[in-house]
Amino acid sequence: MGKNLVIILAGGAGERLLLLSEHRAKPAVPFCGSYRIIDFALSNCANSGLKDIFVLSQYRPHSLARHIDSGRAWGLDGAGGGIVILQPYVGTESRWYSGNADAVYQNLHFIEERSADNILILGGDHVYSMDYGPLLDFHRENNADLTVSVKRVRPEDTHKFGTCVLDPERRILEFVEKSPDTGSNLASMGIYVFKNELLSACLEADYQNPSSSHDFGKDIIPALIGNRRVFAYEFDGYWEDVGTINTYYEVNMKMLGASPPVDLESRDWRINTTYCDLPPARIAAGSTLSEAMVGEGSRVSGTVEHSLLGPEVVVEEGAVVRDSIVLPGCSVGRGAKVNLAILDKHCVVGEGAKIGYGVDFTPNEAHPAVMQGGITLVGRGIRIPENAVIGRNCLVGSQKPDDLRNVPSGKAVL
Repeated sequence: MGKNLVIILAGGAGERLLLLSEHRAKPAVPFCGSYRIIDFALSNCANSGLKDIFVLSQYRPHSLARHIDSGRAWGLDGAGGGIVILQPYVGTESRWYSGNADAVYQNLHFIEERSADNILILGGDHVYSMDYGPLLDFHRENNADLTVSVKRVRPEDTHKFGTCVLDPERRILEFVEKSPDTGSNLASMGIYVFKNELLSACLEADYQNPSSSHDFGKDIIPALIGNRRVFAYEFDGYWEDVGTINTYYEVNMKMLGASPPVDLESRDWRINTTYCDLPPARIAAGSTLSEAMVGEGSRVSGTVEHSLLGPEVVVEEGAVVRDSIVLPGCSVGRGAKVNLAILDKHCVVGEGAKIGYGVDFTPNEAHPAVMQGGITLVGRGIRIPENAVIGRNCLVGSQKPDDLRNVPSGKAVL
């Protein structure tokens, strides 16, 4: 099988997640109640038998580092490997990463110390279950210098990804990054397997190129096409980049269905996370739950419909949470209504308040392109006053109560 080293790129700011990534890196954003987005990549590694892992972080790394800790939750703290978090440091060679390829380049000395045969590079911000074993086997069987994992996407979505054209043997003939004029719907998943010696050589050449943006999709892969043995491995399972508020919301909601795209209850392919030592959720008499996930330590006395509640969420008597994502530590007061909303951690919704209210779907004034579907986003630790009314497509990041008593649809209070 050879020796494999995994590198998880987890330093992205995730700007399109707006307030959700204001205090944390995108891979550390809570997902589906009790998880973080990076849990999927880490669990896939553990389930695939890959134990030697570097996590490259940069933007607001503290929450991510606390979550991963020693890697015990994924069984990555034992002999024969382990997990190491690497981030920029002050030194003669180090600086802020200027692209995902540059992030790997600045850590080449750590990578070379591992003496691995193959380097598996992953994104830390995708939701999927994947056995990396068949990908690594495909890479070796084809004597590939580089293998790119790809997935077929809808033709109208190809401009969001790097796409490739293949020959009958699955060798990549053409690779184009995020082009509106692509002739293929085979999209890169941001998962790459490099021969160790090739990775070092091409990153060194890229570093010396002053016109490079130091990006795998834009610079590294196109430069190798036609010069090295570059193949595509097609993955036919579910995979999603939860990079925008809309996709984040939609993928969370899909997990509530009878056949979720990723089976969080599977005993054969567990998605693990760092568990809190909390008591079971308590559901009071007279409360109503329908198509909901409720995290441990939560207390529900009201109504929860088609929603996800993280750990230690309180829904008081008479409160209604519908079509919403409520992250850990939030409290929804007596008689309050939360509809089509995302509440970041430790929000407090006052008694009688209404969030996601009315039939006005004016797009958000600050981010109209990504907030026009009606979702209202409330930032971390915000306290919504009693009887406040907040409309659709709102961004709420202000702590000033007077600014939050009546927020029309489409407003950004920051």
